[in-house]
Amino acid sequence: MFAVNQERISRSAYKQLFDRYAQLEVFRHGIGETRCYALCSADPLFALTMILFLRESGLSVLPLHGDTPIETASRLAERAGCTGLFYGAAEQYYPSDAPAVRTNEPPSIYQFSSGTTGEPKLIRRSWEEINVEIAAYNERLAAHAFAEDTPVVLASVTHAYGLISGVLSALERGVEPIVMSGKGPKAIAQCLKVNPKHLLYGVPALLQGLGPLFEHGGVKLRSVMSSGAPLSPILYEQYNKASALLLQQYGCTEAGCASLVVGMKSYDDLGTPLGHLTIQAAAEPSELIISVGGKTIPTGDLGCSFGGGNIRFLGRIDDLINVSGLKVTPAEVEEVICRLEGVIEAVVYRGIHPINGETVRAQVVAADAVTAGDVREWCLRYLPPYKAPSEVRMTASIQKMPSGKISRKLLEQEGV
Repeated sequence: MFAVNQERISRSAYKQLFDRYAQLEVFRHGIGETRCYALCSADPLFALTMILFLRESGLSVLPLHGDTPIETASRLAERAGCTGLFYGAAEQYYPSDAPAVRTNEPPSIYQFSSGTTGEPKLIRRSWEEINVEIAAYNERLAAHAFAEDTPVVLASVTHAYGLISGVLSALERGVEPIVMSGKGPKAIAQCLKVNPKHLLYGVPALLQGLGPLFEHGGVKLRSVMSSGAPLSPILYEQYNKASALLLQQYGCTEAGCASLVVGMKSYDDLGTPLGHLTIQAAAEPSELIISVGGKTIPTGDLGCSFGGGNIRFLGRIDDLINVSGLKVTPAEVEEVICRLEGVIEAVVYRGIHPINGETVRAQVVAADAVTAGDVREWCLRYLPPYKAPSEVRMTASIQKMPSGKISRKLLEQEGV
């Protein structure tokens, strides 16, 4: 059926777990009205099988990142109106004092948005909506002969990308996915060698750490899927050379996966929309608008269309920097910085000057020989002066959220 860290879970083993969960005190008296249960566990086997159990039982689930402290998980479960919280394991269940009544809501998956630009929002998507997404997703993979490839999922199964795109879509195709959670590079490399016809599901933060293994470690990559955050120009070039085929998918919490590209043409290539929805993307940079299931979803993302109908990602609208009335797109400046030899990673974000207003700031991870002055001089060579960072901070690493995304808003607020 599937494997977790190379331990295969057969249908009979899954049924035993299913029966065990059904005998838990919270479910022992039957499963009637639609209820939502929060789930927070660093154990990928428990997290995945409990989500599958709740889904098959006609119940709703709020998956939370496994590293979330119990106080925070309890607060989020209460905010979502959950009946209770499973924390860590099936036996560690904490009922809610005042669960919400959901008699008029279909069984669903609840998720909080990433919160990269503000307070996370609670989003509900029914399992039926997700089934429609999975059908369109699998249709796109089948069109490019990926239907029978083995997904090796590095992304968390409590995140929609790892759960829906990595695992649920594979189960629907009749393919056994392999969830590799918390394993080191050697274990991942061995898994890929044993499964040469693989499709590796990662996020940029994970892929960056594994890059040297694939570049110098002799591991042959067949195909790599990225999502969750844009690939940096450096990471794109690295994996474009290391793998036979590089894929990227794009979406949002409200819509799920919305577009997919097989064989990226550039680091910011989002591909074309899946068949069950449309994405409004003009030739000139503007907000990407998703229409799906009768809903219109403004994404807050800046993008445009380019050759062949593909969509290009240009950044978050909220991240645009207004320098004396002139707009600066962080992604454009980052792309220039990343072309400087020795630079490993860069992030550009808004700074605030008490007199001049908004300014361009940058954090850069690079070899020791690269200085902040080198970065500024390089930017002034290839960018108009107003786009060049007025402040450059050299750092050993760039702060990221648990999802692997960089929050420019947090960097701006912290003034770093």
